[in-house]
Amino acid sequence: MAHVRFVDILKDYLNEHNISNKEFAARIGISPKHLIDLLSGNIELSSSIIQSISIVTDIPAEYILKIEENYRMECEIINFLNKNEITLTQYLNKFSYRELLKSNWIKFVHVDNKMTSLMDILKYLRVSAPDSLYKLDKNILYKSKNDKPEMLMIWLERCYRIASNQVLGQYDKSNIDSLVEFIKDNAKNDLFDEKKLIEKFNKNGIQLVIQDDLPGSKIRGAFKVNKETPAIYLTRKYKRIADIYFALLHELAHCKSDFNMAKATNLISFENEKFEDKADKQSLNWMVSDEYYMSIVNNDCYNIDNEEKYPKCFVLYRLALDNKIDYSNKKYQLYNHVIDF
Repeated sequence: MAHVRFVDILKDYLNEHNISNKEFAARIGISPKHLIDLLSGNIELSSSIIQSISIVTDIPAEYILKIEENYRMECEIINFLNKNEITLTQYLNKFSYRELLKSNWIKFVHVDNKMTSLMDILKYLRVSAPDSLYKLDKNILYKSKNDKPEMLMIWLERCYRIASNQVLGQYDKSNIDSLVEFIKDNAKNDLFDEKKLIEKFNKNGIQLVIQDDLPGSKIRGAFKVNKETPAIYLTRKYKRIADIYFALLHELAHCKSDFNMAKATNLISFENEKFEDKADKQSLNWMVSDEYYMSIVNNDCYNIDNEEKYPKCFVLYRLALDNKIDYSNKKYQLYNHVIDF
C-alpha cells in the first residue's frame, strides 16, 4: 500500500476547517478546477502552490515536500519491484538488511516497516529511485564480476561519508613516494597502526578509510577521486601485515597511474579477481625491487633471517605469491604476522 499523498491530508484539512474548494482555491490563487485536479491527484503540486498552501494553512512547506517526495519514491520502488518481479523482502536482502540494522550505518526511521527501511537505504545512497542506483554502478570499473552491486554501493557510501570528515593537506603526485617509504619503514619495523597510517595519508592529501564490509561481499578495496582529492578505501579482510600493505600499495599504484581515469569512476578490487597486472607489478616492485628480488632473494643461498634492506614480511609475501614457499611456511607465519584491527 502506497504512502499517503499530501492531497489526502489536504482534503481532511479542508473538511475539518469547513473550507470549500472554491474559497480555498481563491486563497491560494488558482481556479476551482485546478484545485479539483490537484485533489484528484491528476497533476503534481508545484513549488509555488506548495508555498501558497503553506502560507494559508500554516503547514510547513518542508513537511509538504517530504510527504510528496516519499510518495513519489515509493511509487518508483513499487514500479521497480514489479518490473523486476521481485518482492520487497527479496530486494531488501540484496542490501544485507539484517547486517545494516546491526551496523548502525543507517538511521532507520521504522525498522518494522520494510518499505520505509528501503527508502531510508536509498536516501542514504543519495538516490531517489532504485533505477538510479544501477546507473551509478555502470560508472564503476572492476575486474571480476560484481554480482552484489547493492552491497558495494552501501560500502562505498559508508567510506565516502567517513572520508568526507577527514582534514587533508595538499596533494601532490610526489607525495606517493613519501607514502611508499612510510609504509616500508612501518613494515620493516613490524608496525601497523591504522590511526597513524590514516593521519599520514591525510597529511599528504589522500583520504584513507579502512572499513568493515558487509558479510558476503567480495570487496577488497577501491580507489576513486572526489573532485581533485584521491581516496583509498580498504576492507578489513586482510589478516596479515604484508597483505594489507600490498593492498594499500596496489591502490597507491592506481593513484599514481590512473588518477585522471578515477575522476569519472571508481576502481574496485574484488576477492579472487585476476590480478590487475599494472598496479600489482608496481606494488610488488615497491615492496621489494624486482632487481633485488631476482638477483638476491631468488637464490638458494638466501636467508630471510639476514634480510636488512627490505621488510622481511614483504620478501616472504613475494616468495609465497610466486609459489617459492608455502603459505604455511614457519618463516612466513612468523614474519608476516596476523594483525589486530
